[in-house]
Amino acid sequence: MTVSFRPELDAFVVTGYAEALAVLRGDGWSSDLRANTARLARLGGPDEAMPVFTRMMLFTDPPEHTRLRRMVAPSFTARAVEALRPRVAAIVDAALTGLSGVSDVELLADLAYPIPIAVIAELLDVGAEGAELVRSETPKLTAVLELDPDPASLFDAAEAAVNFTVFLLPLLAERRVDPGPDFLSALLTAEVDGERPELEDVLATCLLLLVAGHETTANLIANGVLALLDHPRELDTLSRRPAAVVEEILRLDGPVKLAGRTATRDHELAGQRIRAGQQVIVSIADANRDPARFAAPDRFDPGRTEGHLAFGAGAHFCLGAALSRIEAEEALTRLFARFPDLRLRPDLPPTRRASTTFHALRELPIDLSEQPARLG
Repeated sequence: MTVSFRPELDAFVVTGYAEALAVLRGDGWSSDLRANTARLARLGGPDEAMPVFTRMMLFTDPPEHTRLRRMVAPSFTARAVEALRPRVAAIVDAALTGLSGVSDVELLADLAYPIPIAVIAELLDVGAEGAELVRSETPKLTAVLELDPDPASLFDAAEAAVNFTVFLLPLLAERRVDPGPDFLSALLTAEVDGERPELEDVLATCLLLLVAGHETTANLIANGVLALLDHPRELDTLSRRPAAVVEEILRLDGPVKLAGRTATRDHELAGQRIRAGQQVIVSIADANRDPARFAAPDRFDPGRTEGHLAFGAGAHFCLGAALSRIEAEEALTRLFARFPDLRLRPDLPPTRRASTTFHALRELPIDLSEQPARLG
């Protein structure tokens, strides 16, 4: 079944590609956190959750979502993002240079996380202090995206949001008066229907950039390294067609497993009656392996032309998709070019992180030491 009700989740789970696309692109589905009363309750109820989370674009519907997206979109056009590629490449090269002469590396801590941290810190122009705050606090924010976060994790997420707010507010006040070429200034000076955004909207957008852009890109890079080590024949394809390889990594090992929606009216989906107010969980991971959409869906095949749902679809298609792709392309191609002999450590196998939302590694220990030349 491509749509089934899961009592333990009190939600319908969608696993088919066509049905997932119907939910993500269709009318009558809400992303607004306030429409999902059960999840809102787990986040502490409206009084606690709304100030911290509900202004994030991810948790809004039109017309509010449209307004926020129009505020951010100019900074993420294809041309604007492609212009960042040389700087992303330089950040990757600097990170790889730091690994020279080191044999044992934990890839997430030593490469996958530092790259998006540096990119985000430059986008926001927050300096070394801001970069350190991103490094220490951003992982805590991911709790708000989990299906059933524990209270301690939610407390840490709220505390991290407060810490970012305290750090960013003086910068926002300064750049509202004296804007520069950075992303914060672009948000503050953006005009939608002749109006500038409120500070709360800019703060919420920055938090979303941190939690989505940092965590998902780091996981994409790490998942990509593991996928390529499992499919070494595709390393030649990576050097020639990195974009195609990254797309297949996104399909098979994308960093996000699911997306949630609330029905705002009754729906009929794959023979299931979904009533207004009921919750739907779109399993992106399953939809991206749907045999009705993808031939031999478990095979790693960078030659595929079918589109996937790793970045969602419809109005909530990830605005940072192009930047995430560039970071992954540059990180993977440069890593394997610089260290062609890299391999997993046999004594320390990779471990996955427990998460309802993220397809993420906890650790990826690798060996960068050169292999002795083979004879014969």
